[in-house]
Amino acid sequence: MEIKQPDSKNKLPPDLINVAEWEKRSKLFGSSPKGVLFKGLPDIFNEYIHNWQLNRILSEIDPKSKEINILDIGCGYGRISMPILETFPQTKITGIDISKNYIDLFQKNTRQDAFVSFAEDISPHLGLFDYIICITVLMYINEDRLEKTINNLLNTLKKNGRLLLIEPSRSGTYFQTCFGLLNFLTKTDKTAAINTGGNSFKYNSLKTIIGNSGAKIIKEYRLPATTLLFLIIYVFTKLFSVKGRFLLTLISKIDNFLKFTKLPSIYIFYVIEKQ
Repeated sequence: MEIKQPDSKNKLPPDLINVAEWEKRSKLFGSSPKGVLFKGLPDIFNEYIHNWQLNRILSEIDPKSKEINILDIGCGYGRISMPILETFPQTKITGIDISKNYIDLFQKNTRQDAFVSFAEDISPHLGLFDYIICITVLMYINEDRLEKTINNLLNTLKKNGRLLLIEPSRSGTYFQTCFGLLNFLTKTDKTAAINTGGNSFKYNSLKTIIGNSGAKIIKEYRLPATTLLFLIIYVFTKLFSVKGRFLLTLISKIDNFLKFTKLPSIYIFYVIEKQ
């Protein structure tokens, strides 16, 4: 995994820098997907990525469960938790985020409990959960703390519970930035000054860390068509709306067909159990 080095001119520790940047981002975007997805993408493209993440998670939750207890790590304003509660009203969700503003929004939007905390510092007093949702959170944690973080999450899982993990894959990074072109096209964006950073993972590197943490990957899903056609999708959805949705519907069908392949992907969705 590539770890970015903190700016030596900044006197704040990296963790506090990250908290400050997420506070700024949460206040700028509020309850908008752009606050937790891609700042520079057209809304319908972000909506498409959100739907992929949400549908994958919903498909892993057992609808026969009478009670469902979920821990949402990096809960944000409740982007994933809100539709889960609509689909499974019997669910109790606890949110965790490093941004106080996002915690306030989460509680307002979901009427569920939420706490300010780092993922690696989850309190055992929260109890045990059937599912832990962790979307693009590990990418902000230093490499030397990843095993401890995953271990802590596993310790809060019930027997046969599942960790639902989504992280950016190094294989899709260059396609996501269109080999640097998107950075050039969006450099005048007013949100560019918000630097929440983050890293991408080499597939084998993250897989090894998960295994060393005492976990087992039982399923993986990818977005190969979306990744390989990222620039085309960006331009098309930037210029068109109705036709952009038609293109995304077509690409989603191709992605569904190729979801288990080892092709490059901007994200990989892992379903994880304790070993």
